[in-house]
Amino acid sequence: MTAPTKSRRAKKSAPYLAQLDPRELVAHPTNLRTQLGDLTELRASIAASGVLQALTVVPEDGGMRIVAGHRRAAAAAEAIEAGEWPDGQPQTVPCLVRPDMEGMAPSQVVAMLIENDQRADLTESERANGYAQLELFGLDVAEIARRTGRTQVHVKSALKLKTLGDVATEAADAGKLTLEDVAALEQFEDDPKAMERILKGVESGWGVRHRVQEEKRKRDDKSATEQLTEELTAAGVRVLKKPKDWPWNCAACKVEDLVDADDQPIDVEKVKTLEGFGAIIEGSYGNMRAVIVCEDPDAHGYKRTKWTQYKSPAAKVAEELKKREAEERRQKLLDAGEVRRRFLVEKWGSAKAAKTLLVDAMRAAVVMPGFYDRAEEEMVAALAGGDPRDGQTAGIDRLNRLLVARFVAAHEANTATVAAGRYSNREHLVLPWLDRLVAEGYELSEAEKTWHAELIEEEAERQAALEQEEVELAYDDAEGYVEDAEGVPPVVDVQLPEGDVEPEPDEAGGDAEPQAEAEPDPCPEADLDAGEPDAKGDE
Repeated sequence: MTAPTKSRRAKKSAPYLAQLDPRELVAHPTNLRTQLGDLTELRASIAASGVLQALTVVPEDGGMRIVAGHRRAAAAAEAIEAGEWPDGQPQTVPCLVRPDMEGMAPSQVVAMLIENDQRADLTESERANGYAQLELFGLDVAEIARRTGRTQVHVKSALKLKTLGDVATEAADAGKLTLEDVAALEQFEDDPKAMERILKGVESGWGVRHRVQEEKRKRDDKSATEQLTEELTAAGVRVLKKPKDWPWNCAACKVEDLVDADDQPIDVEKVKTLEGFGAIIEGSYGNMRAVIVCEDPDAHGYKRTKWTQYKSPAAKVAEELKKREAEERRQKLLDAGEVRRRFLVEKWGSAKAAKTLLVDAMRAAVVMPGFYDRAEEEMVAALAGGDPRDGQTAGIDRLNRLLVARFVAAHEANTATVAAGRYSNREHLVLPWLDRLVAEGYELSEAEKTWHAELIEEEAERQAALEQEEVELAYDDAEGYVEDAEGVPPVVDVQLPEGDVEPEPDEAGGDAEPQAEAEPDPCPEADLDAGEPDAKGDE
């Protein structure tokens, strides 16, 4: 008789595997993962293939408490309740039961930390490689998506990532490119340079999306430009490269912005195929259009109708020559100014000579006191023979000389300002001042003579404009029409004709003539025959 065989039972503290109902497992009270997050994809994966990785549980209080695998347990329980559990499989999940951790809270926390820290998600390229292997086993995209709990769009994007090259793969693995963005990159699969521009230096998916939009716009513009080029070439129109600084600072000009010598518009259709004409393609975001241009309007005798910064070579030469002449003249006037200043000091730089200008200086101080602000202190000192600030304690004679010095210095400063080409609201004083200097014995330089002649012409034009303005005002006064400050004519009372007034009937029943009302006598008791009033009495 054979002795009975004894089965060896596992020690109570040794871990063992068991299939347990996820709905009966108890969550750990000190679970480190406080939020389970979205369980949609995990639940779909479990519904397709079940739970493949065992949970870690500890026997506690007559039940099983989860140490690691809270999300898998929750997703499995949801799949069972929703009737999504795989057919033919028991509604259980694999669990590694750890009796050795029972009642040992520190060990359980350590296990949670290690289990979560050691887990690393697959990179996008690793996930794409896995899907590619499933394809080799004959699974299509729909089946791969069903078994992994992913969407078909996700699986397609992951598989496409493998065809986009190393730059895209590296960006995806670095978290700068999501699989959803891969679908947008697919249109640039045949353009490695565009792909490189999109992915170079980006920090997030939003940066990728911005660049995808830019590249898409460029591609659309390029396509529209190529189509327009074909149409124009077929019509016999030359397609020109867009000039630098188009359209405001280049020789070429739109035909629609030109007129001929008689100021007549140009027929675009008649000239677009002629020599010297062509088309420039401009626009963006697919809204490209062809603009017919003339490459050299000056050579064809055309005039521009719109503002432009462009100047022909001849105009630039003339402008440069004019600038040089203006600078040369300015220097000559500056030189003349130095001589003129010496003349002023010699002419009015003494107390006796200053008296001849005292009345004019006083009049200017009263009529235009701000004019004296132009006077330079150095010039005042040269004319007054001392520090202008001593006027604080000076007597009447000294004050008179200082006043004249400021008067002369102010005129000289005003003259120098206009001679330098700067604005002055007292420009009209320059011509009479120069005339006065000539009358006092000053000889104008050649540059000053030319300038003096120009000032005479400008003054004549100014006087003519003033006279014309006076004529127009006189005409308005004669017509009884004067506009108010807003340019609106005043309201004029209109007297109705007598026929519009109903006359009152007289006593005989007829219409009476309207009687003018008699005006009262201003002096009813005046004696018209009275003699002259007494010289000693009141008039």
